[in-house]
Amino acid sequence: MRQNIKNHKNQQGAALAVGLILLLIITLMGYAAMKGTMLQEKMAAGLHNRSLAMAGANSAVRAGESFLYNLIDSTNSVQAAGTPNGSLFNLYSQLSSLNDRTAPVNPIVEEFKQRNWTSSAGTVHANDFTTSTYNGALSQQPQYIIEELPYAIINDVSRDDSTIGGGVNEETQKVFLVTGKSASGDGRTIALIQSMFTAVVSSSSTN
Repeated sequence: MRQNIKNHKNQQGAALAVGLILLLIITLMGYAAMKGTMLQEKMAAGLHNRSLAMAGANSAVRAGESFLYNLIDSTNSVQAAGTPNGSLFNLYSQLSSLNDRTAPVNPIVEEFKQRNWTSSAGTVHANDFTTSTYNGALSQQPQYIIEELPYAIINDVSRDDSTIGGGVNEETQKVFLVTGKSASGDGRTIALIQSMFTAVVSSSSTN
């Protein structure tokens, strides 16, 4: 009789140990599943924020290109010129000096291109994206900045008009770099997008 009671007690202890081990395994499996779900949610949120920031920056670039197109179309590029401080239509020169190609890059433009929101040089997008609904609002208004790259003079020998009172057609090719910047809804993701804009202006009559 005493032997049976002892065996019964041993069996109860083994069942408890097995139960605790199974409970630990189930707990670890639940923790791993929960951690994987949280990771997937973070990845989805990061992708969402990146998409919002990229869309805002792309919209800012298109706004800058539209501004340049209208300015050049109305002035034939005569007034579309970058200055170190952007005093002319908020167009900046790539270099800090207009007459010195060895000058350093314009610090105002470089500050705008940093992945922060401390620069005040950008032109704010006309549309207010901070009030968008359906989880599509941005934390900051998208902005763009336009810088003029060092120009190039093109002598087109094939268009020599000297026989009709003109001369070798000389053209100035103006190249602009449009940079758009935008921040995501949570402000943690900042996207930059750039595009090139070229305009050619004749400096001599071709009759």
